[in-house]
Amino acid sequence: MKGYVDNNLPEKAIDLFNEVENPDDVHMLLLFNSCAQLKTKEALDLVKKISKQIPKSFYSNPRLLTSLLDALMKCGDVAHAEALFYSSKEKVLPMYGVMMKGYVDNNLPEKAIDLFNEVE
Repeated sequence: MKGYVDNNLPEKAIDLFNEVENPDDVHMLLLFNSCAQLKTKEALDLVKKISKQIPKSFYSNPRLLTSLLDALMKCGDVAHAEALFYSSKEKVLPMYGVMMKGYVDNNLPEKAIDLFNEVE
């Protein structure tokens, strides 16, 4: 999957993900990265479906959460990304970066500046 993601072949990575019987957090991270590359409604629907199915313990993985936020923002679901970001107890710097870039990409520069001013 990583090879497909790294070589900008997200559809192939998603096809391979669908063959995995018990995906772990690394598989999920790669799936979210694939969906972020696609930036389509179908990719967003897949992100939402899978994010509802993953164990709550996976949400404590900051890399996975950052990847999920990135996919949501790149697919245009700012509201869902914000809800997830602000409900996260342990935010890491890359999460802030993904959110700020997502705001800019979604034509919300004021929100990016506001979030920048919140970074401690």
